[in-house]
Amino acid sequence: MLALPLLVAFLTVLPSALGQDFTVEAAPFNPFAVAPGSDSASNITLTALNGFNGTVDLTCQVTSQTTGTPPACTISPASVKPPAGATATITSTGLTTPALYTITMTGTGPSTTHSAQQNITVLAVSPQFTITVGTSVAPSSVPAGSGGEGVININPINGYSSGPGGVTLSCSSIIPLVTIPPICSFNPQPVIVNGTAATSTITINTFGPVTTGAMRQARPFYALWMSLPMLALVGLGAAAGGKRSRRVWGLLALFIVSGSILLMPACGNSGGTSVTTPNGVTPANTYTFTVTGVDANGNIASNTTNTTNPTVSLTVTTPKN
Repeated sequence: MLALPLLVAFLTVLPSALGQDFTVEAAPFNPFAVAPGSDSASNITLTALNGFNGTVDLTCQVTSQTTGTPPACTISPASVKPPAGATATITSTGLTTPALYTITMTGTGPSTTHSAQQNITVLAVSPQFTITVGTSVAPSSVPAGSGGEGVININPINGYSSGPGGVTLSCSSIIPLVTIPPICSFNPQPVIVNGTAATSTITINTFGPVTTGAMRQARPFYALWMSLPMLALVGLGAAAGGKRSRRVWGLLALFIVSGSILLMPACGNSGGTSVTTPNGVTPANTYTFTVTGVDANGNIASNTTNTTNPTVSLTVTTPKN
């Protein structure tokens, strides 16, 4: 019975005794410095020596001289047979402590263990926010005097919080420049951001014709009241005259009633309206607005200082008469 354990031990050390082994090499992490919440990766290369054909288990360890919350490290695949490759991935979160970390990647074979090390830095990044267009302005085309609405997103980074002062949104520019341009407004304004995304509705209004004047009520029966005195005279004449006279007076009464009916539309005046442009008319064109935001501490949206400025647009057409 003692011979079997000795045989197993002999077979275990035999590859090492014969010079069979493997090596572990790791490339620098790319990127070598990350902001909290970002990832980085390193390529691991395992090489077989002297006919090594065993299986190597891969693990990684994160160490630092700074106490706090370190990033996480994973290797995929976790087990390989050299020659082979694998990838070590460093994952950080918004709570990861900014510091220099040493990543030790270890390969454990049947009889030997080898390691490789690389460093990575988690940067100290101030909380900030970005602004994006959640929903485009709709309708996208309106006649002058009408408007449209869209949704703007305020996205916190690294746990950003605006505080009670909130983020104030504005349209920092409009293209093209005209004498009577459209105007934009936001609701709510300012926008309170507490670590999670918040939204505000953008409204774009234009200037156009304004309808003025009151509608007068129709009085279609005034014409019938006007005919009553005439009908009374006709009735008296018919009563005082003879048979032939009554026929004449009857024809006259019929004429008066018919005339009153014809006058009803004229007496039933429907009134009218008037159209003015007290503020002028926004010219027909397609207008593009650049949206930006600033909080009570003067922090500007991080994506509104370069070419990725969020924009919304609205096409204005000539109003119909």
